[in-house]
Amino acid sequence: MIINQKPDREKALSTSEQRYRTLVETMGDGLSEIDENQVTTYANERLCQMWGRSREEIIGKKVVHFLDDDNKKILSQQLEKRRKGERRPYEIVWTKKDGSELHTIMTPTPYFDSNGNFKGSFAVITNISKQKKERDLLEMMVKQRTQELEDKTKSLEEVNTALRVLLRKREEDKNIKKKKMLLNVRELVIPYIERMREAPLNERQEGCLDVIESTLNDIVSPFLHKLSLEFLNLTPSEIKVANLVKFGKTTKEIAHILNLSGKTIEFYRKSIRKKIGITNKNINLHTFLASTR
Repeated sequence: MIINQKPDREKALSTSEQRYRTLVETMGDGLSEIDENQVTTYANERLCQMWGRSREEIIGKKVVHFLDDDNKKILSQQLEKRRKGERRPYEIVWTKKDGSELHTIMTPTPYFDSNGNFKGSFAVITNISKQKKERDLLEMMVKQRTQELEDKTKSLEEVNTALRVLLRKREEDKNIKKKKMLLNVRELVIPYIERMREAPLNERQEGCLDVIESTLNDIVSPFLHKLSLEFLNLTPSEIKVANLVKFGKTTKEIAHILNLSGKTIEFYRKSIRKKIGITNKNINLHTFLASTR
């Protein structure tokens, strides 16, 4: 019984080794082994297919032979980590025999002798070229979409700017029309009303003129609040008085500031009220002027 155990163990070991080799050779990923000098000591059939090289072209060669300069640096950095026992997966790009690139994920396992000296490592090599292409395509699509959105945003900003310019121009045009209307009323209509009042009028005619003048004042008064003092057809002296009234100065204070008599200031105040269309109206001159720009 004891004599028969040794052949049985050898047979079992041989069977186990054969199964391991079959598993390694038929696995879906590449498998490689390098020694402490970066020389390739093993490559399975799948790795040969992935690199487009025969075993004879791989085994015995330094693994850096199959990398470009950038990826040689990556491998050098990773081998330093292997010497420290690290085994985290990493990405690296191999150069195939035909010169094309093979994007892979390396899953390394370092091994050491009984004294703890680094002796090499083996790694499972997974082809991710398809995923890389899909990822690059997705990144390109995202980049294109981002650029499209940026272009649309820029276009919208330009449209908004154009609209703001148009709206501002429209507002300016409206103000110009308002000013023209006020000027026409003040310079072409009001003088005739005043001239008609100089002539003898009966009560009915006087009443009609009052209605006309009041109606015109009602029409133009909403616009007056939006106009500057300079546009209200005031004289330079009236503008000075109006500005002081606007800031709450009394007739006495204004007279002192401008070195004029109180009667002169009252004359200017009446003239200002008439020009801005609030004569005989219960509207405070200071309040009205304070609302103008």
